[in-house]
Amino acid sequence: MTEGEIRTIANEILSRTLGSSGYERVEVRPGFDHAGEPSWFLKAVFKPGSGVTDGRRLNGANADLRMKLLERGEDRFPYLNVEYPDDEVLADDEELEKP
Repeated sequence: MTEGEIRTIANEILSRTLGSSGYERVEVRPGFDHAGEPSWFLKAVFKPGSGVTDGRRLNGANADLRMKLLERGEDRFPYLNVEYPDDEVLADDEELEKP
């Protein structure tokens, strides 16, 4: 699947499951996980002032996303991260964002 297709599917699922928590958009990039396997890295960006989202909702959204991608024939695992604009960004966090 293309990056655009993944973004569309992810946005539909994340809007439905996390919209009431302040979800704003998703950023998607392909890459490789710690084992060198092709993967998708997604960042769910929340609106300022959203606060922390319940972990069960995040896990549920990620599970829904994984199942939908598998249904569509996409076997690369989607790693979902979150970004809250109100969070303090630490130097180590900035290094993790670099490809």
